[in-house]
Amino acid sequence: MHSSQLNREIDVKWLFSDQLQEGDVQLLFVQDGYYYMKLGGLQETFEKLLEEKPELAKNLVMVTVSPGSPSQRREVYHPNGEHFEAFTEFFYNEVLPDVQKKLKAINMNVVKMGSLGDSLAGVISLYLAMKKPEIWSHLMLQSAAFDDEMAEDARRQIQQPNWKIYQVVGERENNFKSPVTGEIAHIYDGNKSMMKVFGEKELSLDYHVEDEEHRWIFWKDDLPRALCFFLKN
Repeated sequence: MHSSQLNREIDVKWLFSDQLQEGDVQLLFVQDGYYYMKLGGLQETFEKLLEEKPELAKNLVMVTVSPGSPSQRREVYHPNGEHFEAFTEFFYNEVLPDVQKKLKAINMNVVKMGSLGDSLAGVISLYLAMKKPEIWSHLMLQSAAFDDEMAEDARRQIQQPNWKIYQVVGERENNFKSPVTGEIAHIYDGNKSMMKVFGEKELSLDYHVEDEEHRWIFWKDDLPRALCFFLKN
């Protein structure tokens, strides 16, 4: 879709079962949608869920959002990015109303709404939720690229919303060098700090630490557990 906020095309796609019927739906926005499809096994995982647990997954509607090139991705997903605010406005003024309008037109009632994201896509998932906490129910954060400054933002902004959070991080994710900026990120430490903030805010949290590095095979293997968390809770 064309974004007037960002003044460029943003790839937004839908993924749902051909068994989907009118009524209640579980709506999941997937940030980094292109990479979740290409590297994260999103479609394959969804199809397997539909095959093995059809009653659980048949009313799942996923909307994937792809921010563009790696440099464009950082500019819209990182709080210090040049187009971070514009992306937030794009999501709330363009994407979400369009999705809600289309679901309403086919008599779909959203009973829960979540966001899934890896690395910086996990960061934008949290910041979007902090912008309008009352409309979100679930966050699935895979190795979100959190740092101490973001943890302080969360400590200031979160006012005990009714969120259910899935958070996973690898023990070997510190000292990750960004291929875009060359900066070193201590992602394990950042997630540990954010986990403590979530605890202080008494949020419902399912927190996992694995013996993994900051890479797509980790998130692909973890995806079934993350999606089941959304569907079951």
